[in-house]
Amino acid sequence: MHTKPRILILTTGGTITMLRNEDGTLSPCRDAGVLLECVPELRQIADIDLLALANIDSSNLQPGLWKSVATAIYQRMDEYDGFVVTHGTDTIAYTSAALAFMIQELPKPIVVTGAQVPLGEIGNDGHVNLINAVRVATSDLAEVAVVFGSQIIYGTRAKKTSVFDLQAIVSVNEHPMGDIGLFIKFNATPRARNSRKPLLQPCLNENVARIAVYPGFKPDILEYLVRVHDGIVLEGYGAGHIPTETNSLVPAIKAATARNVPVVVCTQCIVGSTQMEIYQVGRDALEAGAIPALDMTSETAMVKLMWVLGQTGDMVTIHSKMQKPFVREIHPLS
Repeated sequence: MHTKPRILILTTGGTITMLRNEDGTLSPCRDAGVLLECVPELRQIADIDLLALANIDSSNLQPGLWKSVATAIYQRMDEYDGFVVTHGTDTIAYTSAALAFMIQELPKPIVVTGAQVPLGEIGNDGHVNLINAVRVATSDLAEVAVVFGSQIIYGTRAKKTSVFDLQAIVSVNEHPMGDIGLFIKFNATPRARNSRKPLLQPCLNENVARIAVYPGFKPDILEYLVRVHDGIVLEGYGAGHIPTETNSLVPAIKAATARNVPVVVCTQCIVGSTQMEIYQVGRDALEAGAIPALDMTSETAMVKLMWVLGQTGDMVTIHSKMQKPFVREIHPLS
C-alpha cells in the first residue's frame, strides 16, 4: 500500500493567512486551520499536520521566531518527510536565511512560502504557492528553499523586490534552484535527501545593526552604532564603496575594529558583489578593517553576522567565517 509523505506546515502568520477586517484592512486570522480549509488539495499530495508557532504580520518579526521555527523543525526531523513554513513576504528573506544557517547538515527539505494576496481574495497567489511548497517539500531535496510564484530559490538568495508583482521574491546572484510550470524542474543539482544527522546551531547575537550609506551620511551615526552594537552591516555604494574624504567613514571603521566590533560592507545594488580592492574608496575601508560581504544579499549578510557572532567574538574567526560559504550564501573566493 502506497503511503503519502508526511509534511508538517508551520504557520507564522503573514498575508497568506490574513483575512479582511470590516474596515478593509488585513490582519492575521486566528485559526491556522484556514489553510487546509482553503486548500483542500494539499491532502491529495501528503498527510498534513499543522503547527501554529506565531500569528503575526511579518513586519513584527523578531529574531526569536527564527529560533522557535528552527528548533521546532529540528525536534520533529525524524517524524516528517518535509517541512513547509508559511510566512509574510516582507521579512521572508531573513527567516529563510536564518533557517539555512541554524540547521546545518540538513537531511530533508524546508520550504518557506507566502503570498501577495490573501487566500480568501479573488486572484490570490497563496493557493498555488502553498500547493507548490508542499510539492517541493515532498521532493528529493535537502535544502532550505523559498517557493514563490514560479521559482524555487535557495534560502540564502531570496529577496523581495516588488509590492506589486506576484513574483515578488526573486533569486539574487544565483540562478533559481528550480522552476515550476507544468512540472517541477530543478535547474541545478541541489543537495539530495540523505541520512545525515542535522546539527542545530540556534545561537544568535541579535545586537547587530544594518544601515545604508548615503550622501551626507555623518560619521557620528556609525560611531554611535558601533558603541551600542556588537556588529554592523554597512550598505556601501556600488562594489562596496564608502565616503573617504568629507564625512569619511574610515576612522569609524578603524575604531570599530579596535573595539572588536566587525563592520561588514555589502552593496546597495541588488545584483553584484563587493570588490573593494578595485577602487581606493573601497581599499581604504578594507585597510581600516572592513569585512567584504562579497555577493551576499544585505538580509543574508545581517543574519549571517548574527549567527557568526553567536558562536565567536574573535575577530579573525569572524572574518574567516563571514568569507566562508556555508549554505550557498556566497560564491567561494577564487
